[in-house]
Amino acid sequence: MTGNTTNENTIVGSSTVNFVNPTDYASFLSAGGNTQFTITFTNRGNETLTLIPKLVPTSNSLDNIDESWITISPQSATVAPGSVKKFDIEESVPIDTEIGEYKGTIAFTDDLVPGSTNYIYSTKLDISVQAQPKIELQSSYISDNVEAGKKYEYNIKMKNVAKKDITINPKLNNYNPGYLQAIGNEAIKISAPSTIKAGEVANMTISVSVPENATGSYNGYINLNVNGNENDGLSTQISLGLNVWQQPAVPFVKNFKTTTETPITIDVSYQSTLDMGLRISPKNEEPSVKLGLKLNSNPVNMTLVKSVESGYTNIGNFYPIWALENGNFYQNSFENRVDTYKVPGAIGNWELSILPKNLNNFGYSVTIGDNNFTK
Repeated sequence: MTGNTTNENTIVGSSTVNFVNPTDYASFLSAGGNTQFTITFTNRGNETLTLIPKLVPTSNSLDNIDESWITISPQSATVAPGSVKKFDIEESVPIDTEIGEYKGTIAFTDDLVPGSTNYIYSTKLDISVQAQPKIELQSSYISDNVEAGKKYEYNIKMKNVAKKDITINPKLNNYNPGYLQAIGNEAIKISAPSTIKAGEVANMTISVSVPENATGSYNGYINLNVNGNENDGLSTQISLGLNVWQQPAVPFVKNFKTTTETPITIDVSYQSTLDMGLRISPKNEEPSVKLGLKLNSNPVNMTLVKSVESGYTNIGNFYPIWALENGNFYQNSFENRVDTYKVPGAIGNWELSILPKNLNNFGYSVTIGDNNFTK
């Protein structure tokens, strides 16, 4: 992506007025990329000019374009009065270039603006460089339901995809420092090597100690600070989203009333959101629900007539191939279970109780004839 600006270049106090087009040229390149464009020089004077264009630093620039990045063709030329000469410019950014705004100036003559260090017959260059990825993550996020009072450990693989060794210094941050978090940053520990060799796969371990009385959620991110850069413009952050829950001691209760003796069907559904293998401990415990049913305060037996298990499976979409265990391309993101119970119908007041275990949500439906009550 490029842009340019055209202006006339004038020697103050002289009758010679020449023209360079463009006078400014901006480009946006990824490290290892290149682009080409053309600059024209118009000789509006009365004498033939000999031009030897060169790259010179731009004043007040923190990052200067290296001479090796710029190729000018032809390297020199003569321009007769009233004629136009074209110069082909190629910008090539090395693959290991860091992110930044790089500036330089192509000067066609040594003429300076009086009282200034700026060249009159010149084109200013501005190259915005997007650095190549230096590290590839097994996953860019951890999302999990955690129970109050427990300790959790997660592992994320990292691969150095640069041609050189890199350093990392993971730091935990919050998206909104003023937001009340269920878990303090001091309860989250990060362990990772400080150096990852070129092509090497390393592990990062995140340990989370959930307070006994914690409620709510935690949202933050881990900045890897690759090679000392807080942000190199790439995906060098790991989002951390944790939903804190507490195992309920009392069941959920649903009351309903029947006016006929039509048989009753009760469906209870619950879903397991998998941690995608990132959690080391504790291992996911099997979710379950304990049901109870009463008619006019008297216990009633329910008959399980059907259980349906389903899930959603991706084929290698979540993790890069190098991070897959034992070549397992099949990756489940969640599993769902629906249990169906039948109860002989009767007239009266009913009470359905549901006590979840290792679950923080569930669904249910009660079907009485053609009436359906859901939540």
